[in-house]
Amino acid sequence: MATSPAPKTAKKQIGADVRRELLVAAALRVMKREGIVAATTRAICAEADMPHGAFHYCFRSKKELYIALLSVGVNVTLDAVWPSVVPGGDIAEMVKALLHAYWAAVEADPDAQLVLSELITLALRDPELSELPAWEHRAYLDKTTAHLERFANEARLELAIDTRVAAEMIITAASGVVSSWLSHRDSEVAVKTLDNFADLFATLIRSRSA
Repeated sequence: MATSPAPKTAKKQIGADVRRELLVAAALRVMKREGIVAATTRAICAEADMPHGAFHYCFRSKKELYIALLSVGVNVTLDAVWPSVVPGGDIAEMVKALLHAYWAAVEADPDAQLVLSELITLALRDPELSELPAWEHRAYLDKTTAHLERFANEARLELAIDTRVAAEMIITAASGVVSSWLSHRDSEVAVKTLDNFADLFATLIRSRSA
């Protein structure tokens, strides 16, 4: 007696937002493994185990994908460190704790940092992508400014300079450390440099008078 074929299991439908996240993650894996040039739309969809048409369903262009990838670099969470931000604490040590949390995210995935750096270089040379570096910088600046404002409010501190100017200083210092570290990969030097910056930056911070 012939047996009936087993019924096919329908694939679970996923929404566009989830598809976008999966494609961004797949693109990052391909870029880390083979470089940006290898990350064609076909290669990305194959990595994500999706049909080729899924890319254009989720992204209007590669530019949108690059924006999503750069956003991954911006969204470094510092939530685990906030309990150490308390009124009356040592200011330099609190700044170091925040920078160390940022550094932990960088050090955990150096290949991702290299991809993000290469994306910026690519964008600077491509007229169609030329505004992306400025967009990324503004996003970092907004995020860092928000972190500084939260830090000051929760620790009852105030800055001697404009918060956004202070955020620009942090971004410049952190970016320089990451760029150098990608060359020498000496984490001890990188952390020491961040600590030295934290000591200097702490001189721009004081406790609120009221």
